[in-house]
Amino acid sequence: MNKLETWFQAAAAAAGALFASLPVLVMLLLMLQAMDILTGLISSGVKGKLSSTIAFTGIGRKVIALLLVAVAGMTGWALGEYVGFPVELLVQAVAGFYCAHELLSILENAVSAGLPVPKALQE
Repeated sequence: MNKLETWFQAAAAAAGALFASLPVLVMLLLMLQAMDILTGLISSGVKGKLSSTIAFTGIGRKVIALLLVAVAGMTGWALGEYVGFPVELLVQAVAGFYCAHELLSILENAVSAGLPVPKALQE
């Protein structure tokens, strides 16, 4: 059991180090995606309409968004190598776009669950 604990601790430390080295907006995107999944599950549960198909579709879209952030990072790295383009700029722009999308989705989940949300935000 001691070896299993050691492996788990090493994996957790590696994941923490990887997460800490990400740009701020990418970290925010990951946290917002997790919150969107959670609020979506709660909202569906409140309405009695839990669906694994809908959940997997949403998670798949989130994975694609993360892949696009990775592509932006690789593209920014390539541009930086040849023309001095700041890598972070492209990554942060793509991650920021998807952060805004996740915030809207979390708000939609709140409205769907019946929480009071100002009319201006609902529209």
